[in-house]
Amino acid sequence: MGDRKPGLLTPRLSARQLAVALAFGIAAAATLFTSISIPLGQGMIAEPSEIFVTLGSAFSGPYGGLIVGFLQGVLYAPERNIPSHMLAGFLWGAWYAVIWRWTIKSGGGRWTRAALWMASLPVYYYVFLLPLHQGIASLTLGVPFIPLYVGTAVAILPEVAATLVVTSLVIALLPEKYAKPVE
Repeated sequence: MGDRKPGLLTPRLSARQLAVALAFGIAAAATLFTSISIPLGQGMIAEPSEIFVTLGSAFSGPYGGLIVGFLQGVLYAPERNIPSHMLAGFLWGAWYAVIWRWTIKSGGGRWTRAALWMASLPVYYYVFLLPLHQGIASLTLGVPFIPLYVGTAVAILPEVAATLVVTSLVIALLPEKYAKPVE
């Protein structure tokens, strides 16, 4: 019994996972605090904190994702950013662990993992993060949800695209030992 490995969602956070979560969470918060953005041309910009949130969650696991999400959300509109980023961070930390395990067992490798990540990242934004974020905003600001969601969904397309490209490349190009979720 003592030899069992913890399961995917076993409530556990190692010191290494905590360190990774703190590093990525602080980086995500720093991008917001310093107003760092990536110019995309035509007056479009991408705010890169989500790059750190998604990768930090992936590498530190679901419970690390809670920490990364909290740190990203605490600086700007915390009443809607904290719960939405914590939930998305938790789910994406769990999802990356599933992708990692499946690609290792199936022999799919890093390119398959990056492709699965890339294909699923819009789900992170448009099914988990944005609905909760905009749902809370809708309630607290007293505005209709659907127009708020649709308007924001369109406005963040550059951010989604930048996050998708950058994080997928990181996952594809990192040596396997660094792309593995920290235990």
